Amino acid sequence: MQNTELQLYKSTEILGDFIIILSSDGIIVHSSQNWKKYCQKHQTENALWEVGENYFNSLEKSNNFNELQCLKDVLTGVEEEKFQLSLFYTQEKIDYLSVHYQQFLFTNNSKGIILHKQLVTNKPATPSLDTEVILENMTDAFFLLDDQMKFYFLNSESEKVFQCKKEDMIGRTLWNCFPAAVGTEFYSKCNHAMEKRVTVQFKEFYAPLNNWFNVKASPVRDGGLAVYFQKNNSDYNIEAERQKIPYTDYLTNWPTRTKFEEELEKILYEKKTFSLFYINLDNFKYINTLYNHRTGDEIIKSIAKNLEKLLDQKDLVGRLDGDELVFLHLHRGDENIIHFAEKVRELFTHPIVLEDLRSITVNASIGVYSYLQGSYSVENLISFSETAMRAAKKQNGSSCCFFQPSMRVDLNRRLVIEKSLSGNVKELGFYFVVQPQINCDTGELVGVEVLSRWNHPTLGPISPIEFITIAEETGTISNLTNCLLKDVFSFINCTKNQGDIFPKTAINVTASLLSSKTFFKELFLLMEQNQISSEQIEIEITESVELTYSEITLANLITCQSKGISIALDDFGTGFSMLSYLMDYPIDKIKLDKSFVSKIGQDEKSEAVLKSLIQFVKGVGCTLLAEGVETQEESLFLQANGCPIHQGYFHDKPLLPKDFLTKYIGVSNQKKGE
Repeated sequence: MQNTELQLYKSTEILGDFIIILSSDGIIVHSSQNWKKYCQKHQTENALWEVGENYFNSLEKSNNFNELQCLKDVLTGVEEEKFQLSLFYTQEKIDYLSVHYQQFLFTNNSKGIILHKQLVTNKPATPSLDTEVILENMTDAFFLLDDQMKFYFLNSESEKVFQCKKEDMIGRTLWNCFPAAVGTEFYSKCNHAMEKRVTVQFKEFYAPLNNWFNVKASPVRDGGLAVYFQKNNSDYNIEAERQKIPYTDYLTNWPTRTKFEEELEKILYEKKTFSLFYINLDNFKYINTLYNHRTGDEIIKSIAKNLEKLLDQKDLVGRLDGDELVFLHLHRGDENIIHFAEKVRELFTHPIVLEDLRSITVNASIGVYSYLQGSYSVENLISFSETAMRAAKKQNGSSCCFFQPSMRVDLNRRLVIEKSLSGNVKELGFYFVVQPQINCDTGELVGVEVLSRWNHPTLGPISPIEFITIAEETGTISNLTNCLLKDVFSFINCTKNQGDIFPKTAINVTASLLSSKTFFKELFLLMEQNQISSEQIEIEITESVELTYSEITLANLITCQSKGISIALDDFGTGFSMLSYLMDYPIDKIKLDKSFVSKIGQDEKSEAVLKSLIQFVKGVGCTLLAEGVETQEESLFLQANGCPIHQGYFHDKPLLPKDFLTKYIGVSNQKKGE
């Protein structure tokens, strides 16, 4: 071996970084000791680090064609050097490595390539300053999606291409950020990559950004996608493509948003009177999660056909987004528009029969704006009907609301909350309280429930029901919950310094997070980083929310239970699904809803039902807790009938962390009041 190569190999050890040197045909001729140790620690295949192995073949076997192409571009001189962020899968997590590829000439004049890898971060959503510098130099734009198609990382090049800030996109779905992509090849290809877990590569024109893109989407092991893309306008006529902007939705054959707005503009010019209906399918994302996107598509088509049967040929229809449909119904003589709206609502009370004979009932929230006269724009009219739709969402089941001017105040309030949720909620008054859970037989503090609160700087106190619902709808619930978890875990740890054992802590998890693989990985990682024992944590699922059986949810809960995290069913008895929940999911604890407790001493029949529920819970082997206990009479009745663990104002109100520490920690294993 020549001295030049020997000096190079020695210098790689001095640097201490991850270095690999390849020949032109991909054979590893040298790898640094640190790279070998890293690979051996994580039990990777030898072909990634052992001298004599073919690195190219390893990339092909793992379908890592993006890195393979980078290597070939540098080897062939297409590019002198290249930067890339590479995902490296370990047994426990995903590591992110920055990779610098540079051509190298051996002393015999044969070409080789040097791969210089650096471990940059394992928290892609919040990259370090060093990471930002590396990402700024990357030639490809890329982003990472979780298994719900939500952004959890974008690099700087993506921000430039998308012409937006990553803070405005993290936590939102791809289709929510780019509704015009729904129905395009980008939509079908990315869904195909997600569902089939295969890599797809294609070219696509995206009209809102006025660009052609080379796109590559590859599955990652956490269930999501890594998407790489580059502008490519050199071979295409942009103006010709703009003329081909789709005016017809591929699924329903209804006009797209662009076409619908153009036609609505014409009707406004003709000064006709009409009612504009805005329909949103409730919890439609769960159908795509529980079944697949084809089932979702079939449901959309069926709903569109059913609506067409109600409408006249002169009425205008349109599909705005994946689960949002609109139509304009022209007023006819003395027609009662309220009766017509009721017919529309009734369509959603009947199950939809699919091609495989399965039947699915889909609820809808329907907003209506009746236009008689005025100088409103198309945007105003759609906004009014959408505002009415959001009011309908507050009601149970399929419901319909007509726009009222007072709703504008609600809309402005919602917009403020949405914007705040996408920022630093902690700086905007988001905090938590804890409510003690007491064993009345012993007087011991046996647990606490964490309750989120928000005292907004401009809106004042916001109800958890309101801001959690909006967070669910806007895809920011994961960020909100993670913010809460970090504060709660920090709070738990502050008691360790005093030598106290913090009681079991119950944390509410929403339906969308229960079916998210990404959320639970983040939860386990946060617990590990904060050294939180699994036995200290309890996951609460609420019976009153719509939680349909899902294998993903079941797997997540089983994983929690296997780690020692207990599962509690909150608000038990308020819904029709309590028995199916007990059969479908691994439940450890049941919390009796306060509506039963409040009837104690007032209604003998309700007391009899409560006694039966207590015996039932004992029979299925679950721990029982009564919530909403507010009087001594209620507490004594429950205790006498076999339910001694209580939570409620009779024992204590929800407390700020500092007040809880003062009152309870130090007596956590002693009788209350001693």
